[in-house]
Amino acid sequence: MIKAIIIDDEQHCLDRLRKLLVSFFYEEVELVGCYLDVVEAREALSLVKPDLVFLDIEMEGLTGFDFLKSLKEVDFHVVFTTAHNKYAIDAFKLSAINYLLKPIDVDDLKDTFKRIEKIESKSQSNLSLDALFQNLGTLNSQNKKIAIPTISGLCFVNLQDILRCQSDVNYTIIHKKDKSSLTVAKTLKDFESLLKDYHFFRVHNSHLINLNYIKNYNKGKGGYVTLEDGTEIEVSTRRKDDFIKCITSL
Repeated sequence: MIKAIIIDDEQHCLDRLRKLLVSFFYEEVELVGCYLDVVEAREALSLVKPDLVFLDIEMEGLTGFDFLKSLKEVDFHVVFTTAHNKYAIDAFKLSAINYLLKPIDVDDLKDTFKRIEKIESKSQSNLSLDALFQNLGTLNSQNKKIAIPTISGLCFVNLQDILRCQSDVNYTIIHKKDKSSLTVAKTLKDFESLLKDYHFFRVHNSHLINLNYIKNYNKGKGGYVTLEDGTEIEVSTRRKDDFIKCITSL
Protein backbone atom coordinates (compact mmCIF):
# COMPACT_ATOMS: atom_id res chain seq x y z
CA MET A 1 0.00 0.00 0.00
CA ILE A 2 1.22 3.50 -0.89
CA LYS A 3 1.76 5.89 2.01
CA ALA A 4 0.75 9.38 0.91
CA ILE A 5 0.53 12.91 2.27
CA ILE A 6 -1.12 16.06 0.93
CA ILE A 7 0.44 19.52 1.14
CA ASP A 8 -1.90 22.36 0.15
CA ASP A 9 -2.49 25.72 1.82
CA GLU A 10 -6.13 25.88 0.71
CA GLN A 11 -8.41 23.91 3.03
CA HIS A 12 -11.14 23.23 0.45
CA CYS A 13 -8.62 21.84 -2.06
CA LEU A 14 -7.00 19.66 0.59
CA ASP A 15 -10.41 18.38 1.72
CA ARG A 16 -11.47 17.52 -1.83
CA LEU A 17 -8.36 15.46 -2.54
CA ARG A 18 -8.56 13.77 0.86
CA LYS A 19 -12.18 12.80 0.20
CA LEU A 20 -11.32 11.33 -3.20
CA LEU A 21 -8.44 9.29 -1.79
CA VAL A 22 -10.44 7.97 1.17
CA SER A 23 -13.55 7.22 -0.91
CA PHE A 24 -12.06 5.66 -4.04
CA PHE A 25 -8.48 4.56 -3.27
CA TYR A 26 -8.64 3.18 0.27
CA GLU A 27 -7.31 -0.22 -0.91
CA GLU A 28 -4.29 1.34 -2.62
CA VAL A 29 -3.43 4.41 -0.57
CA GLU A 30 -2.90 5.01 3.12
CA LEU A 31 -3.28 8.74 3.70
CA VAL A 32 -0.88 9.42 6.58
CA GLY A 33 -0.99 13.22 6.73
CA CYS A 34 -2.56 16.42 5.42
CA TYR A 35 -0.76 19.74 5.84
CA LEU A 36 -1.73 23.33 5.24
CA ASP A 37 1.59 24.60 6.56
CA VAL A 38 4.85 23.83 4.73
CA VAL A 39 6.93 24.01 7.91
CA GLU A 40 4.87 21.27 9.52
CA ALA A 41 4.94 19.31 6.28
CA ARG A 42 8.74 19.49 6.11
CA GLU A 43 9.05 18.18 9.67
CA ALA A 44 6.55 15.40 8.97
CA LEU A 45 8.42 14.07 5.93
CA SER A 46 11.29 12.70 7.99
CA LEU A 47 8.90 11.11 10.48
CA VAL A 48 6.25 9.71 8.16
CA LYS A 49 8.55 8.82 5.23
CA PRO A 50 5.80 8.82 2.58
CA ASP A 51 6.02 7.06 -0.76
CA LEU A 52 4.00 9.79 -2.44
CA VAL A 53 3.42 13.51 -1.88
CA PHE A 54 0.61 15.51 -3.45
CA LEU A 55 2.12 18.99 -3.57
CA ASP A 56 0.38 22.24 -4.42
CA ILE A 57 2.45 24.47 -6.70
CA GLU A 58 1.37 27.89 -5.53
CA MET A 59 1.26 28.26 -1.76
CA GLU A 60 1.45 31.41 0.28
CA GLY A 61 5.01 32.72 0.27
CA LEU A 62 6.45 29.56 -1.28
CA THR A 63 6.05 27.46 -4.42
CA GLY A 64 6.00 23.69 -4.46
CA PHE A 65 9.22 23.84 -6.46
CA ASP A 66 10.91 25.94 -3.76
CA PHE A 67 9.68 23.50 -1.13
CA LEU A 68 11.31 20.53 -2.89
CA LYS A 69 14.55 22.44 -3.43
CA SER A 70 14.69 23.19 0.30
CA LEU A 71 14.83 19.48 1.15
CA LYS A 72 18.10 17.60 1.57
CA GLU A 73 16.73 14.76 -0.53
CA VAL A 74 13.51 13.81 -2.29
CA ASP A 75 12.98 10.12 -1.62
CA PHE A 76 9.33 9.96 -2.64
CA HIS A 77 7.20 10.32 -5.75
CA VAL A 78 5.67 13.75 -6.34
CA VAL A 79 2.35 14.65 -7.92
CA PHE A 80 1.92 18.42 -8.33
CA THR A 81 -1.53 19.95 -7.99
CA THR A 82 -2.38 23.27 -9.61
CA ALA A 83 -5.29 25.43 -10.70
CA HIS A 84 -3.36 27.15 -13.50
CA ASN A 85 0.23 28.06 -14.46
CA LYS A 86 0.53 27.07 -18.15
CA TYR A 87 4.29 27.55 -18.17
CA ALA A 88 4.71 24.97 -15.40
CA ILE A 89 2.33 22.52 -17.09
CA ASP A 90 4.32 22.70 -20.34
CA ALA A 91 7.46 21.94 -18.31
CA PHE A 92 5.68 19.00 -16.62
CA LYS A 93 4.83 17.47 -19.97
CA LEU A 94 8.39 17.78 -21.27
CA SER A 95 9.83 16.32 -18.06
CA ALA A 96 7.29 13.47 -17.67
CA ILE A 97 6.15 14.85 -14.30
CA ASN A 98 2.78 13.86 -12.86
CA TYR A 99 0.36 16.68 -12.17
CA LEU A 100 -3.34 17.16 -11.43
CA LEU A 101 -5.42 20.17 -12.45
CA LYS A 102 -7.81 21.54 -9.85
CA PRO A 103 -10.62 20.84 -9.23
CA ILE A 104 -9.24 17.31 -9.17
CA ASP A 105 -11.26 14.66 -10.97
CA VAL A 106 -11.39 11.04 -9.82
CA ASP A 107 -10.61 9.72 -13.33
CA ASP A 108 -7.51 11.92 -13.56
CA LEU A 109 -6.46 10.58 -10.18
CA LYS A 110 -6.89 6.99 -11.40
CA ASP A 111 -4.72 7.74 -14.45
CA THR A 112 -2.07 9.27 -12.19
CA PHE A 113 -1.83 6.13 -10.06
CA LYS A 114 -1.50 4.00 -13.20
CA ARG A 115 1.43 6.14 -14.34
CA ILE A 116 3.08 5.96 -10.92
CA GLU A 117 2.86 2.16 -11.00
CA LYS A 118 4.91 2.16 -14.21
CA ILE A 119 7.76 4.22 -12.72
CA GLU A 120 10.68 1.89 -12.13
CA SER A 121 12.10 3.65 -9.07
CA LYS A 122 12.12 6.83 -7.03
CA SER A 123 15.48 7.67 -8.59
CA GLN A 124 13.70 7.85 -11.96
CA SER A 125 11.28 10.34 -10.40
CA ASN A 126 14.28 12.37 -9.23
CA LEU A 127 15.66 12.50 -12.76
CA SER A 128 12.31 13.85 -13.92
CA LEU A 129 12.43 16.48 -11.17
CA ASP A 130 15.97 17.48 -12.20
CA ALA A 131 14.78 17.90 -15.78
CA LEU A 132 11.77 19.89 -14.57
CA PHE A 133 13.91 22.33 -12.58
CA GLN A 134 16.20 22.79 -15.59
CA ASN A 135 13.21 23.40 -17.87
CA LEU A 136 11.69 25.91 -15.47
CA GLY A 137 15.03 27.65 -14.95
CA THR A 138 15.88 28.40 -18.57
CA LEU A 139 14.15 30.73 -21.01
CA ASN A 140 16.10 29.33 -23.94
CA SER A 141 13.86 26.63 -25.41
CA GLN A 142 16.80 24.67 -26.82
CA ASN A 143 18.34 24.28 -23.35
CA LYS A 144 15.28 22.43 -22.14
CA LYS A 145 15.12 18.65 -21.76
CA ILE A 146 12.52 16.16 -22.88
CA ALA A 147 11.86 12.86 -21.13
CA ILE A 148 11.75 10.05 -23.68
CA PRO A 149 10.27 6.68 -22.62
CA THR A 150 12.39 3.69 -23.60
CA ILE A 151 12.26 -0.03 -22.76
CA SER A 152 14.71 0.48 -19.88
CA GLY A 153 13.06 3.64 -18.47
CA LEU A 154 13.23 7.34 -19.22
CA CYS A 155 15.98 8.90 -21.30
CA PHE A 156 16.45 12.68 -20.91
CA VAL A 157 17.58 14.50 -24.04
CA ASN A 158 18.34 18.18 -24.55
CA LEU A 159 16.15 19.66 -27.27
CA GLN A 160 19.26 21.18 -28.87
CA ASP A 161 20.53 17.63 -29.46
CA ILE A 162 17.50 16.63 -31.57
CA LEU A 163 17.67 17.23 -35.33
CA ARG A 164 14.39 15.67 -36.35
CA CYS A 165 11.68 13.18 -35.43
CA GLN A 166 10.53 10.69 -38.03
CA SER A 167 7.25 8.77 -38.06
CA ASP A 168 7.32 4.98 -38.25
CA VAL A 169 3.63 4.00 -38.02
CA ASN A 170 2.89 4.02 -34.24
CA TYR A 171 6.53 4.65 -33.38
CA THR A 172 8.77 7.67 -33.71
CA ILE A 173 12.48 7.64 -34.52
CA ILE A 174 14.33 10.53 -32.88
CA HIS A 175 17.46 11.49 -34.84
CA LYS A 176 20.12 13.28 -32.79
CA LYS A 177 22.98 15.58 -33.76
CA ASP A 178 25.55 12.95 -32.83
CA LYS A 179 23.98 10.65 -35.49
CA SER A 180 22.54 8.30 -32.87
CA SER A 181 18.79 7.64 -32.74
CA LEU A 182 16.07 6.49 -30.38
CA THR A 183 12.93 4.56 -31.34
CA VAL A 184 9.99 5.43 -29.12
CA ALA A 185 6.55 3.85 -28.78
CA LYS A 186 4.78 7.18 -29.32
CA THR A 187 3.33 8.69 -32.47
CA LEU A 188 4.79 11.70 -34.24
CA LYS A 189 1.61 13.57 -33.32
CA ASP A 190 2.51 13.11 -29.63
CA PHE A 191 5.91 14.73 -30.20
CA GLU A 192 4.41 17.47 -32.37
CA SER A 193 2.11 18.37 -29.48
CA LEU A 194 5.02 18.40 -27.02
CA LEU A 195 7.52 20.30 -29.16
CA LYS A 196 5.52 22.74 -31.30
CA ASP A 197 6.31 25.63 -28.94
CA TYR A 198 10.06 24.90 -28.91
CA HIS A 199 11.10 25.70 -32.51
CA PHE A 200 9.99 22.37 -33.96
CA PHE A 201 7.73 22.23 -37.01
CA ARG A 202 5.99 19.32 -38.72
CA VAL A 203 6.87 19.85 -42.39
CA HIS A 204 5.37 16.57 -43.55
CA ASN A 205 3.21 13.73 -42.20
CA SER A 206 6.39 11.80 -41.56
CA HIS A 207 8.74 14.50 -40.26
CA LEU A 208 9.00 16.97 -37.40
CA ILE A 209 12.17 19.06 -37.64
CA ASN A 210 14.19 21.33 -35.36
CA LEU A 211 14.02 24.70 -37.12
CA ASN A 212 17.37 25.73 -35.63
CA TYR A 213 19.12 23.19 -37.85
CA ILE A 214 17.76 24.17 -41.24
CA LYS A 215 20.64 24.80 -43.63
CA ASN A 216 18.48 25.94 -46.53
CA TYR A 217 15.01 25.76 -48.04
CA ASN A 218 14.53 24.95 -51.71
CA LYS A 219 11.34 26.22 -53.31
CA GLY A 220 9.02 24.05 -55.35
CA LYS A 221 5.44 22.82 -55.18
CA GLY A 222 6.05 22.26 -51.52
CA GLY A 223 9.78 22.43 -51.67
CA TYR A 224 12.23 20.70 -49.37
CA VAL A 225 14.58 21.60 -46.55
CA THR A 226 18.16 20.56 -46.07
CA LEU A 227 19.27 20.11 -42.47
CA GLU A 228 22.81 20.72 -41.20
CA ASP A 229 23.62 17.00 -41.39
CA GLY A 230 22.73 16.99 -45.11
CA THR A 231 19.35 15.28 -44.74
CA GLU A 232 16.81 16.49 -47.31
CA ILE A 233 13.16 16.46 -46.23
CA GLU A 234 10.11 17.23 -48.34
CA VAL A 235 7.75 19.99 -47.24
CA SER A 236 4.13 19.06 -47.90
CA THR A 237 2.14 21.46 -50.08
CA ARG A 238 -0.53 22.03 -47.43
CA ARG A 239 2.06 22.88 -44.79
CA LYS A 240 4.20 25.12 -47.00
CA ASP A 241 2.60 28.50 -46.22
CA ASP A 242 2.64 27.93 -42.45
CA PHE A 243 6.20 26.67 -42.67
CA ILE A 244 7.41 29.77 -44.53
CA LYS A 245 5.64 32.03 -42.00
CA CYS A 246 7.31 30.12 -39.23
CA ILE A 247 10.86 30.29 -40.55
CA THR A 248 10.62 33.96 -41.51
CA SER A 249 9.56 34.82 -37.96
CA LEU A 250 12.57 33.12 -36.34
